[in-house]
This record gives sequence, structure tokens and C-alpha cells, in this order.
Amino acid sequence: MRILLVALISLILHSFPVAAQQEQFIVSQYNTDNGLPQNSVKDIAFDEWGYCWLATEMGMVRYDGQRFVTYGTNELPGLKSARLAGLTADARGTLYARLYGEQIIKVAAVGPHAAPAPVLLPQWTVHVGLQGVAVDDKGMLNKLAYFYEHLGQNPFLFTSSISNHEVYLQNENSLLYLSPGLKAPVQIRDYTGARPQYAIFGGQFLACILPGNRVEAWKNGRVVPAYTSIEGPLASSPLFLSGDFRTFPSPDGLYVYAGDDLYKVALRNGRLSSEIELDGVQIPFLSCIRYVPEQQAYYLGSTTDGLFVVQKNQFSSPTFSSPVLEQSLYAQAKLDDGRVVVKNMLVSMDQPPRPLPINTGIGPWLFAPGNEQLYYEENFKLKKLDIASGQSRVVASGYGMVHMSEADKGGYFFASSRGFGKLVNDKPVGFKNFPQLTNILFARQIRPSYFLVCTEKGLKWYDYERNRIDKSVLESMSVRTVYAEAANKIWISTYGKGFYLLHNKKLYHMPTGPRRALTTVHSFIEDGHGFFWLPSNNGLFKVKKSELMAYAERKQDKVSYFRFDRTDGLPTNEFNGGCDPSFVWLKDSLLSLPSMKGLVWFYPHKLKPYYPSRNVFVDSLTVKGRPVALNAKGIDLSPDFKLLAVQVSSPYFGNPENLDLEYQVAGLDPGWHKVEKNGYVTITSLPPGDYKLLVRRNGAHIPDSAGQFVLPIEVQPWFYNTWWFYALCICVSVGVGYLLFKRRLTKLQKEAQELENTISARTRELKSAVDDLAKSEMALLESNRFKDHVITMVLHDMRSPLRFISLISGNLLKNHTQLTHSDLDAYLGDLHMGTQNLLGFTEQFFMWISTQQQGFKISKNLFPLNALFEEIASLYKELFKVNHNRLTIVHTDLECVSDYQILSVVIRNLIDNANKNTIEGEITLSCREENGRLLISIADTGQGLTDEQIALFMSRDRQAGNRGTGSLLIHTMLDYIQGSIAIASEPGQGSTFTILLQNLPQSDTSGQDGSVPASS
Repeated sequence: MRILLVALISLILHSFPVAAQQEQFIVSQYNTDNGLPQNSVKDIAFDEWGYCWLATEMGMVRYDGQRFVTYGTNELPGLKSARLAGLTADARGTLYARLYGEQIIKVAAVGPHAAPAPVLLPQWTVHVGLQGVAVDDKGMLNKLAYFYEHLGQNPFLFTSSISNHEVYLQNENSLLYLSPGLKAPVQIRDYTGARPQYAIFGGQFLACILPGNRVEAWKNGRVVPAYTSIEGPLASSPLFLSGDFRTFPSPDGLYVYAGDDLYKVALRNGRLSSEIELDGVQIPFLSCIRYVPEQQAYYLGSTTDGLFVVQKNQFSSPTFSSPVLEQSLYAQAKLDDGRVVVKNMLVSMDQPPRPLPINTGIGPWLFAPGNEQLYYEENFKLKKLDIASGQSRVVASGYGMVHMSEADKGGYFFASSRGFGKLVNDKPVGFKNFPQLTNILFARQIRPSYFLVCTEKGLKWYDYERNRIDKSVLESMSVRTVYAEAANKIWISTYGKGFYLLHNKKLYHMPTGPRRALTTVHSFIEDGHGFFWLPSNNGLFKVKKSELMAYAERKQDKVSYFRFDRTDGLPTNEFNGGCDPSFVWLKDSLLSLPSMKGLVWFYPHKLKPYYPSRNVFVDSLTVKGRPVALNAKGIDLSPDFKLLAVQVSSPYFGNPENLDLEYQVAGLDPGWHKVEKNGYVTITSLPPGDYKLLVRRNGAHIPDSAGQFVLPIEVQPWFYNTWWFYALCICVSVGVGYLLFKRRLTKLQKEAQELENTISARTRELKSAVDDLAKSEMALLESNRFKDHVITMVLHDMRSPLRFISLISGNLLKNHTQLTHSDLDAYLGDLHMGTQNLLGFTEQFFMWISTQQQGFKISKNLFPLNALFEEIASLYKELFKVNHNRLTIVHTDLECVSDYQILSVVIRNLIDNANKNTIEGEITLSCREENGRLLISIADTGQGLTDEQIALFMSRDRQAGNRGTGSLLIHTMLDYIQGSIAIASEPGQGSTFTILLQNLPQSDTSGQDGSVPASS
């Protein structure tokens, strides 16, 4: 939309060179190519909300700095013609427009957040003249209406109104005056043939400016004798003196356009004084002028070429004749007298550039120590130039230097890409390779012999005297430049990864700004007023240091960067860095920056950013594509609304990048999103509920209540999700249920008795069946549990004979060729005995399975214990040899009444465990009688048991598994024969397991089969 005319072509004085034209003005032109409906701009005015209004011959146009909105016959029903004659505000600031055909338009807003729009007024509601203020006094309106109705054949008269009580009317010949004390306008001056230019001067008096620099001022219908001419440069303009000029009243004074120059006339010391505002500006058919102080911009309307916005360029670039210097520039060096050396040129603010006999190329550094001396590098040779004489000489070679700074005793430090050294009497000494293998890009001396070094592997704290790196940060990044504001506050810029603050040993990553432009910052330039100026590859930025610190301390979540770019007069958006120095302060606080298109000079103290300050307004509100009136209380949406489109705007006529509108739908999404460039916020398919659409300018310096628009939104639920629908459904359900209940109650009462009798009978039968089933289930569970224990027991006991058979067969296989007949007989006998035992275990296992099918019973018989002991000893004879143990059987004549097999299983299990836990020891099996009980002891000299292991062995609150199955089996088998077990042990001293059995007399074993059934 905006066309930046870097050169004004024919609009600037022809006597100025092209370079000067580029520096003097920034001109933006708007016409039918970029938003205007028609190229004839008759008048320009700004309303109380900050919008710019243009009067054209195809409607009234509102401009917010980004978009043009046209109001014509299609947008304003009842409008007879879209041709506007002028714009005027009343004393309260309300803006009115006058159309050909005497219709009047008022600019108004329907609510606090609604964008202003034209409204057609009834005839003679207000009188809008050519200039001054709009007249809304009823008495004056009646007199003016009567006067215009009786003009007859006289030409149309223009009016200039200083107030409701002072109105001037004029045509080509006459000047008339009307006040409340007059019944009708009266003629106060005849200007036949004098060609006067009329202008309301600053809202104070009417000035009639005549050729020859003659002025007549009128106040309250009388001539003011104090103002008879205009002083200043306008008084010497031949065109002005001859009457070839035009006057343009403005709230800030009076503008006179004569030739190609625009003059401003103001009151100074009781006299009319002039000065040149814009020189050499040619606006074809200039029709109106408005100056906006906060923008420092002139709005110029043309009846043929549209709208021109002219600003004085606050950036300048010195002109060079060398084609090399028309390209990018890097390092600069400031001399004692304020001149600057850049590449091969000597540049000054008040003298033309002068070439120097050097060729630095795109040099990364320059160093001027004083006395018209300059160090530079040319073809990898360090040279020194005497600027006064133009003589240079080689100081050193082969270093590829990137930095020089002061050292003690008149020497200088220098840094190359690989290390540091000193220059003493122009001779390099003490060069030290950098301790880390990396390229040095930039260095900053912070103490004598101590440097901050920017490298391709981070920022280093380097001690030259010790040739040591004390600290390093950002080692994965290439560091471009560094600024040590204080010992504990260091600003660091990386190449392409943003910039950081190292504060109190903590590293903070700063926001990268709009378009992520600050991913590479070339310099941190402190202006002394609390701001940083940050040149980048995509614009120049100004930011408050306090905001950066607040962001680092998490006191605010964003930083407001103000961007300057080509639209603000910069020759390019791309600055240069990675050089030393990367900026230079000249006299009068003029700042010099290198860029891709020459040096950029400006005064940071004078360059005041034009911040967005106006509220956010709603241009349009549509639901399903249909316009909806904006209501301060909000908007109600049906559940099927599908699309809500809100177009917003905020008047801002500066760099569009600095107007950053964002929106949030509170209640749906806590995040903020960018508003589209066309100003539209589109919302689709919200669930039922209450929401708020918030639109604000994204600026950390803006309070929450300023620059923010809030639109409450309520999305209605579907009818079947409303409370009244729920209530209705409940009522209907209750009524229907009550009727059905009454109908069924009688039938249910009849069936209840029959059902009760049936249920009672069935309940008795069911209870009996449940009792039987519970008994069966308990029996089945008990049987299954017993089967599991029996299987575990038998399989556990089978390991001993199997291990015995394995040992005997292994010895036979290994030694059968060397064995004697007697040894072979012994081995075969042992093998036969082992297989017999295994067969016995197997038959016993099948016998237990068959007894389980018929109901398991324990058979108690009388048998000698010594026979049982000898049988167990023969079974474990060979197994004991594996661990080199001895089994001792203490002979006994005691007999026992119990289940022989179960007792054998228990004893074998205990002996097997004792053998496993004893190495080269002795295991003793003995028996004694005590207090009517038999005590069978299995003692070993093994490693013994701890209290925890004893408690674990005696515990029954465990499930059978790989660990502890034997102890569970022993406890279970002892329960079957009414026995128990006791343990005595000390760690490292062995263990004694004692089986305790009731010593039943022989008579207690009576039974037909000689057995005693086990208790249940």
C-alpha cells in the first residue's frame, strides 16, 4: 500500500544532487494503485480517535495508516452524491464533511470500541464552511439558511468560521461578515481585482493575503492593524510577491505554497513570521495540507495525484565518489579531530570526503591511536599510515589481525584469528597462541592484559599474561560481539542464535524481536538515556534496557522493540557487524553505523520514536457473513454460528512493523495470536459457554487497560442442552411415570402374593442347594490344596534317589574298567538299592494319587525307628560323599506309631537340607523319648541359621515356590501325623531340627486294617 519514493524526482529542487535528495525527505504516495478510490484529494483532517479522513470526489475515505476504507453512496443510504467539497471540525472536535448538493456528513462512533464512521445528517443540522470551525448555533444556522436560500443568481459563497459567533463569507470580489448581532451577512470589504487568499490563522483571525506581501487581518468584523505583512524568507519570494501562491490554514498556523517551497507562517513577538518547512517539493495541484506533530509528517493532498505523506529524513549517509564505498562498509576509526576513516576514505561532517592511499578491502578492524596515525591491514600485512603525510610502512606480516587496543608503556595489544601479542615500538613481540583451537572473531579489553574474546566456540575470558582461559560460555555458538556494561553484566551477541545477558553468573536468552530480526545483533549501543540501539541484518531497533532486565528477572514476559527500516529513511535494512569498532560516536552525539549501503548517520537523542498510542477499534462485526451491530455488553451467538469475523484497527501512521496487534479468546485458549494484516480475527465453532475476545497492541510499555479491546461473547447451547429443556423432560417423565405406576400398581399387587409364595418355596430349595454347593466347594478346595502339597513333596523327595543313582552310574561309567568284582558288586548293589528306592517313591506317588480319588487317609502303624534310620542312611550314603560329610545314626530301640512313608519323607527332607548346607562336616540322626513324646533330632555342623532364616522356615504365611517349598512340605506332612518341629541354631555352629511326635501305645492303633485314620 505504501510507496516509498526514496528520490523525489521532480518533487525536489532540481539544483540538489541525487544523493542529497535521498537524504532530505521520505515521501509516500497513495493513489488508486494502492487504496484510494479516486486520485482527487480535496481535504485532509484527523478525528478525535486518531483516524485520517480524506475528502475525495468518490466518497469519504478513512485511513488508519494501514488500510483505506471508502464511504460512498453504496455505504451511506440516502447520499445523493459522493463528491466531497471539504472537511471541518466543530469547537468540540467533531468532524463534518460537506458534499456538493449541500448534504452534510458527521463522523461518529456508536460505542466506545466501535471505529468511527460517517453518518448522514438532516439539512442545516450544522453548517460546514471552507475552513475554520463548523457552525452549530441554531440562530446562526437560521440566518445562514435564509441567506443561501435568497442568493438568487449570485455565485456560490464560501464561508470561513472562527467560531459560532464569527462567520466570514467571501467570493471573488466581496468579503461579508455575520455575527449574532446581525440579521444577515454584511459586506465589510470589496476586493474586486485584488485576488486575495483567505485563511483562518490559528483559529484567531481571518487573514486576507494580497500580492506584494500585503496582509489584512479581520477580527470580529474589524481590521486588526498589527498585521500588515509577513516577515522572513517568504517576503523575498518573487512568486509570493507576484501573487502566485496558495494559502492553507492549519490548526498549527498557516502554510503558504509558493513555487516548489512550502512555508509556515506563525505569530512571533506580535508579528507574522515565516520559515521554510519543505524546500523543493513539487506537488501537482496541491489542494490541502495537514501537519501532524507527533508523526513529524506532512499530509499533502493533490487534486490529480492522490495523497502524499512527507517526512524529513532523520537518517543521513555521507556521499562517496569511490565505487568501492558504494558497497558495504565495516570497521571505522575515529581520529582526534572527529573525522572518520572507513575503508580508504577520510570522512567528515563538514568537509567533503578525501581518499587515502590505502586499500583495506572489507577490513574487520581499524585502529587510530592518535596523532593522525592509523593502523590497518593490507594483503595480510600490518601497516601504519601517517594521515597528514600520506606515508605508510609495514609493521608486521602474516597475522590476519582482528583487534588492537592500548597496552602499557605506549605499546599495543593485537589479536589475530589464532592468538594474542604486543606491538612495542611498532615491533610484534610476545605472540601467544590461543589456548583453545578456535578462530578468534572479536576481542574487547576489559582490564590490562585481560580480554573478552568472541570465538567460533563461544565467549572466553582470556588472561594474556598467563595465556589462560578462565571461563567460557555459549561454547556451541559463534559469538559475534560483546559489551561489558559492568563486571557482572555482560551482553553477548551470537551469529544467528540471538543475544544473551550474562548477569550475576546467570545466562538469559533475550527475545529475538519481530521477524526474529535480532538473531544477529551487530552492536550494543548505549545512548545514555536508558536505551540500547541494536543494528541487525533486518533493521535498527531501539529498546529500553530496563525492559530487558525486567524480562531477565521474569517481571514481564515480553519486550517492546521499536523498529526502524527503509520506510523510516534508512538506505537499507541490513547493517554490518563483526568488525572493530562496529560503531563510532561523532561530535554532537552523532552516531555512525556501517551498513550494506554506506554509513548511516543519525542523532539518537533527537530521533524520537513514534509509538502507537491509540485504542483498538472494531471496524466490522459479522456472523455467518451478515453484519452485526457492536454492543458494549457483548454478543450472543447461536450454537450453529460457525463463523464470527471481527475486523479491528488501531490508527497508527508510523512503521507498520511497530503496530503489533494480537488477540486471545479467553475461556478457550490462554495463548495470544497475531492479528492478520487485513485486521481480521476469525473465530469458528465455539462450544457453548461464555468467552471474551481480547485484542491488544503487543507492547511491554502499554498498561493492561490501554490499547485493548474486549468483546464478551456468549455462545448459546442447543435447546436440548438448556435447563428449561431438562426441566420439561423431568416433568414429562415424572407425569408419565406416575400414570404407568398407577396402572401397574394394581396388577403388581395381585401378582405380589403369588410371587411371594413361589419365592418362599424357591428360596428354601435354593438355600439347600447353596449349602450343598458350598460344602462341595470347600471339599474340592481342600482336596486340590492337598494334591499340590503331595506332588511337591514327592517330587522333592525323588531328587535324593535320583542324585544317588546319578552318582553311582557316573562312577561306574568312569571307573568300570578298573573296578574289581567285589567293588563292582558293591556299586551294582548300591545302584539296585537306589532304583528300588526310586521305584518305591514312584509307587508311593501313584498310590497317593489313587487314594486321593477315593478320599485320602493316613495309615498309622507301629514300626521300629532304627529300621527307618538305616533305610535313610543307605539312601544318602553316596550323596554324603559329594560334600565330604559323615552321617552318624545313633542306635535306638524305640518304636513309633505313625505313617511310615510321611515320617520318612519329613526326615529325608531335613537330612537332604542338612547335607546341602554342610561341607566336610557331620550329620547326626538320633531319637529319644521325653514326657510321652518321641523327639527325632537331625543335627549338623554346617553354617547354621540366622534368626531371620529360622523365622522364615517356621512361617506358614507363604506360597509354595522355588524358595521355601521344603519347609512348607515339612509343616504340612507333620500336620497330617499330628507332629511339630523345633529349631536350634547359631550362625557358623550348625543347626538341630527336632521332630516332636505323640508316642501312642500299640492299643491306640486298633482298626480292621491295622491303620489309624488321620484327623480331618
